[in-house]
Amino acid sequence: RDGVSGMLSRSTAGADARRPIFVFPCGTGNNYACDLGIRTIEDMFVVIDRGVVHAVDAIKVTHPEGETYSINVVVWGLARDAAEMAEGMRWLGPLRYDVAGLYHILLNKLNFAKIGATQASDGECSGGMGPGSEHEDFMMMFAQNTRCSGRGYQFAPLAKLDDGKFDVVVVKKAGIFKTMGLFDKVKVDGSHVEDPLVCYIQAKKMKLEAKESTDLVGIDGEIVVKSPVTLEICPKAFHTFV
Repeated sequence: RDGVSGMLSRSTAGADARRPIFVFPCGTGNNYACDLGIRTIEDMFVVIDRGVVHAVDAIKVTHPEGETYSINVVVWGLARDAAEMAEGMRWLGPLRYDVAGLYHILLNKLNFAKIGATQASDGECSGGMGPGSEHEDFMMMFAQNTRCSGRGYQFAPLAKLDDGKFDVVVVKKAGIFKTMGLFDKVKVDGSHVEDPLVCYIQAKKMKLEAKESTDLVGIDGEIVVKSPVTLEICPKAFHTFV
């Protein structure tokens, strides 16, 4: 992620973006690599040897301290808080995501924000961003370029790396058992997106404004920024081996 973000931030990004990159599946979830069909180091060398290059999208994230780029997921609310907690429990292995998630479900923290999105790259973000609109209490928000995040869970089952859109998943607050049921659906088949409490759209631009300044937004599981944030799709931003 850092390499792509740095490349796209430079003034020579147009030339750099034509140089294909490859993905090592050496992380915990390897969600970006999995969307490319790369699950092992052997898969990666097969892809490089094949030499097929494809243009893929990125998400530009504008925040109070500047801008950066995401290639996987931008997240806020319960999911971001749980991911941060899970980082401190690496000794648990992949199980840490389940433990951290359950803890934050039981904690039931208030997450007030205004969230709006549009399917037009030059349009205004509709939804809860209008004049006089109130902050609402949400469970969490995902904006994804990949289908999966965390431990390979399909939070955005319709997402594609090259469709010129990112998938937005906004989940409203629910009771503890209902919330646990939604997470079970995420783990099984991604059918959570059909639940009335879940708003799932494909967008080219979105905005999130948290009510509390202490609420942070996570980017690709690596960095956090303050709200408000504006997300914009960057179609065919760079090239990668597929």
